Amino acid sequence: MSAPVEARPPGRPLDTQRESALLDAALELLSEVGYERLSLTEVCRRARASTKTVYRRWANKEQLMAAALRRAVCRAVDEHVPQASSGSLREDLLRNLLPSALPEQQRTPQYISGLLVAASGGDEVGRMAKELCRLQHARMAETVLGWARERGEISAGADPVLVADLARGALIHQVLVADSQVDAMFVRSLVDHVLLPVLAPCRNGGSW
Repeated sequence: MSAPVEARPPGRPLDTQRESALLDAALELLSEVGYERLSLTEVCRRARASTKTVYRRWANKEQLMAAALRRAVCRAVDEHVPQASSGSLREDLLRNLLPSALPEQQRTPQYISGLLVAASGGDEVGRMAKELCRLQHARMAETVLGWARERGEISAGADPVLVADLARGALIHQVLVADSQVDAMFVRSLVDHVLLPVLAPCRNGGSW
């Protein structure tokens, strides 16, 4: 899976360090206050930059957040790798669905809701937000089910896209609709009562 190609924004270029500080500040604020409450003024304050500096590069909040989310997608592609195989499909799912498997800023309800709000748009912000929502669980499911196939636990018919969609939907519901925690008990219930039963027709024998 390759990272998206970043087109050069229309504004004047900034030095790499200053640009990184602004994009990181935008992502930090997304995890703290969500998308709608995020402001360019606060991004500048957090990054210790002037609003003039921001407007040299991005015309508005939407352009800044598109760049910040693109940065997050590229980081996820380059850096996030599921933990090493435990030797069991069940254990691999449990370990990689726990909140501790995510970067700290991606665990907050504000970050999740902010991504969903951003994803509702049809612009570049929406496209990057959708990609980031999809990427984490898609890569986890592809890797974990790949390990299980190599061990002979499941057949080639097991669908990582379905597993990723079910996991993502359950986690979003738990955080935003049920207003509850994604803890070890919730993850065990998700794995034992949803994901493994869905994968049961693809078992090659043995027990979970």
